[in-house]
Amino acid sequence: MSSGLQAQRTELTWLRALLSSWAAGLLAVKIAFPAGAVALLGPLAVTAVAYRRRRWLRGHAEPPPMSPVEGLLLAGACVWVAIAGVLML
Repeated sequence: MSSGLQAQRTELTWLRALLSSWAAGLLAVKIAFPAGAVALLGPLAVTAVAYRRRRWLRGHAEPPPMSPVEGLLLAGACVWVAIAGVLML
């Protein structure tokens, strides 16, 4: 049985993913300022997806499955930050 708090837990999970992506991006900027700014494109993509998903959770009990575009955007953001980190080394 569900306790009815699944939507809240999911929303908090999206918030945690959003904040951790910004932390990684800002650390990249702090470490290598001019070149590290390109790493902020990853957190921007995560922000767009997380905002949409969290907004949906506030209005409905269960969000629809993630679209392929959202999944590709999140995966691309992770890859982008990883590539930017390797290039800064």
